Amino acid sequence: IFTVQKNIVEAKPTVMLSIPRLYEAMYDRIHDTASKATGVRKRLFHWAMKVGQARSTAMRQGKRANPLLALQYALADRLVLSKIREKVTGGNLRYFVSGGAALRPNIGEFFHALGIIILEGYGLTETAPVICVNRPENLKFGTVGPPLPGVEVMIAEDGEILSRGPHIMEGYHHKPEETQNVIDGEGWFHTGDIGRLDEQGRLRITDRKKDLIVLATGKNVAPQPIETAIKESPYIAEAALFGDNQNVISALIAPNIDALKAYAQEKNIGVSEPGDLVRHPEVKKLIKAEIDRATTGFADFEKVRKFTLLDHNFTDHPDLITPTLKLKRQLVKEKYAREIAAMSGGAE
Repeated sequence: IFTVQKNIVEAKPTVMLSIPRLYEAMYDRIHDTASKATGVRKRLFHWAMKVGQARSTAMRQGKRANPLLALQYALADRLVLSKIREKVTGGNLRYFVSGGAALRPNIGEFFHALGIIILEGYGLTETAPVICVNRPENLKFGTVGPPLPGVEVMIAEDGEILSRGPHIMEGYHHKPEETQNVIDGEGWFHTGDIGRLDEQGRLRITDRKKDLIVLATGKNVAPQPIETAIKESPYIAEAALFGDNQNVISALIAPNIDALKAYAQEKNIGVSEPGDLVRHPEVKKLIKAEIDRATTGFADFEKVRKFTLLDHNFTDHPDLITPTLKLKRQLVKEKYAREIAAMSGGAE
């Protein structure tokens, strides 16, 4: 990923497409550099970001920045923001495009505050491949934007996203039965994803249909939005939720080991090895607080009641992730069957 970042600066692209992991790595690197700054430089970075966020909010609400904010932004851009953009994009970028997996809304908002646009889109190989994409003039982070011209999108009764139009494949090669399973008699392609359309026709993906968790109470839980919220914590790298036929939601948490080491040093916790860190009561207390904070906006039955801290990341096991770094949930479930079984049952 760091090689790609270096190549971006060398190539100075005007448009670039990538999976979210690249933008997350850029985000982490910028924050890591800022955290090591001291004195005036550190205060200047945080001030500039605050100004950039205020301008970003105004722009996305269709408002013009007031004269004071416009002046502050011009200064913040000259002193800080433009320099970061140059190091990240090479200076010629019109926008990044993100696809292949969900982009965390806070990543898009952060880059927009820097003056860098990330357009999140959605589609499948069978849909040639784009169905929806955000537009620079009408961004809505957390959505994949409205459909392309000529593309139809409909939400089925069970929440599945259906699409119809000239972008849909004719069928799987020499596999008529499989084709009939995904393209119905009216030409609608069944994506296997769950989502909803907002009042402006922008699509929000909530989960894969096959990934929905059905609790013993009969409640359906879409894990991806909860996992995405949890991963916004600087101390959590990955989260995988489980709970089928259980009373509560449980989670496997892969922490950000470097962040935990820094926390342990700050709090004078006398351990630094990953295995020791994840077993330490103070670290467990920290992660629980982070999970609780991240899930305040979810329904009570959607909240994580039990969790297991791992001493490694899922990406350390390439067989557990797709090329776009999405979890292969069934394989994760099989590999960590013992840990998941230990969490099954009531709340902590």
